[in-house]
Amino acid sequence: MFSIDQFISRWKQLHHPTMNVDGDVAFFYQLYVRLYHLIRQEAKCFDNHKILHFLLYIENTVAVGIDGVYEYRYRCVGDVDSRWCDGFDMSANADSEVHNLVGRAVADAKYSALRQWMVESVLSGDFSRLSEMLAWFVREDKILQQVFPDLRCRKAMFMQLVGNKQTAKNMLWADLAFNWHDKRGDSLANTIAKQFRYEASFVEGKEKTLLKEAAEILDAIRSERLDTYTVIEMKDERTFTLLHRDGRMFSDVIFPQPMPENAQGCHIAVQLVTYNNKTYISGSAVRLDKEALPTWNGETNWNDIVQKEQDAAKLTSFTTTFGKRMCLYDDLYTVPEDPEEAYYADMGIHFDEPNIFDFLGGRPNGRVIYFGS
Repeated sequence: MFSIDQFISRWKQLHHPTMNVDGDVAFFYQLYVRLYHLIRQEAKCFDNHKILHFLLYIENTVAVGIDGVYEYRYRCVGDVDSRWCDGFDMSANADSEVHNLVGRAVADAKYSALRQWMVESVLSGDFSRLSEMLAWFVREDKILQQVFPDLRCRKAMFMQLVGNKQTAKNMLWADLAFNWHDKRGDSLANTIAKQFRYEASFVEGKEKTLLKEAAEILDAIRSERLDTYTVIEMKDERTFTLLHRDGRMFSDVIFPQPMPENAQGCHIAVQLVTYNNKTYISGSAVRLDKEALPTWNGETNWNDIVQKEQDAAKLTSFTTTFGKRMCLYDDLYTVPEDPEEAYYADMGIHFDEPNIFDFLGGRPNGRVIYFGS
């Protein structure tokens, strides 16, 4: 078992370097100790490090519940609590104790360092802080990663474009942080904004105000996927006017690093993000020569990538928690056509599998009955 100092050290390593974990690290250490003793006593196979990753899921639930959104929305994720317990091959009573322990922890938590860091990043007005926060979830959140498409084509495109492995990774993370949308059409920023508003309903005063303000800023973010632009004006070495190949103009675009004085008139491939009424280059800017420019068509490239991602999903299947065999494409890309069924599916209640209505007898002949209405 980790000592408190060992735990603090490892807990810090599992978070972004700019996040101060001091405010609730003691709370999570106490939870770690309880889980450790329970699992040590009950589990047939034991892995101390798995407890830390489960604590990250609990921390996420306490802070904003982003993982919970995707856990309910996508059946390929499954029941995280149950799957984690199954990995230790524990008794049913021990599984129940873990579920109760998690429930009490979420209810008892008085402060979230993760939520504090997220809100501060959004409200900072610093695009690098915002993008780092979102990219951290893309890189580190195991639940979120399960609902991303097959990323091989995106990785290959970015690598072919920049020729540097780490730069290509950074551009991929920036793309997913701002441009990926789930099957409900929500970006990661949109989902966080919704969860901020939800959390705001449980708090008062300054915290409530800050959560609502952060949600509004996140919802106002606009992004442009990687495409080609021409630099038509230089305001200074880091501020430019860009002309998209389709004729749209973006003024006062802020570059992450200074550009050479002869940049005017050059062609570049970039991702753009508008945050707090300012437009930024997200990731790196790649200069294209006149020979490469005609062959790089963003719309065609992205349509081809999305099609290949969907084709890959159609060739993959998984088994749901209740034993139903399901095509991954149906889970990642489709929602039920019936609005009522779609509403409940977003809460993890699926009419083609056992659900709460079956036990309550509230859905005779396939119809939903609203209790208490």
